Amino acid sequence: MAFQYEVKTKRSGLGTKEAKYYAIPVRSGEVSTRQLAREISKRCSLSETDVRATLIALTDTMQDFLHDGFSVKLDDLGRFTISATSDGFDSPEECTAKKVRANKICFMADKELKKNLKGIEFERK
Repeated sequence: MAFQYEVKTKRSGLGTKEAKYYAIPVRSGEVSTRQLAREISKRCSLSETDVRATLIALTDTMQDFLHDGFSVKLDDLGRFTISATSDGFDSPEECTAKKVRANKICFMADKELKKNLKGIEFERK
């Protein structure tokens, strides 16, 4: 199955009225933990229940490490980190821990995983 896309118009930049056409991905749906576990269990000797328990434990454990300031690297998949930010202040003393906030979890794909992007076939929906 090919990765599907649609073509949409977007304005290119501030102040310009010129519209350009861009490819926008069309998602095929969402895969749940249960579906992942079922597919993974078909590829190894673990039961679906064992795989589900492992995925749930992985999520919980990753969350703990991320909250403690670690990055989490999953070999052949990529690295997860938490991005933090604050407002700008006039002095360093004003930037207290209460004014810092985590704003997103970042994912950086492994180089080998990125190489596989070259093999994706696209199809206009």
